[in-house]
Amino acid sequence: MYERKLEMQTLLNPILGLDNEFPDSVYVLHHVSSKRYGCYCHQNVHGLACFSTEGGAAKFGQFIDLDGLQIMELSFDEAREVAKDRPMPVTAVMLLDNMSDPKIHFIR
Repeated sequence: MYERKLEMQTLLNPILGLDNEFPDSVYVLHHVSSKRYGCYCHQNVHGLACFSTEGGAAKFGQFIDLDGLQIMELSFDEAREVAKDRPMPVTAVMLLDNMSDPKIHFIR
């Protein structure tokens, strides 16, 4: 009779992204009159663009051709709610401090 021995192992990073924490508050770009927010697409994932500093959000705003953008500070939970209220294809909150390797938190 064949007996199979199972060993329990603890994974260091069991779920992709859990080791990448978002700050408690983030900065986003908001166009008040149209109720739009700055978003970004990375590898076909669309998300609300967030930054850990106001300066990072300001630099990102320079690439958006829209007058009247304001930088808003939001809690992480508020940013998640804003992202959830965005129409598809927005499916995430993205921390873009390093735009080539963003931290992605999926909301749907």
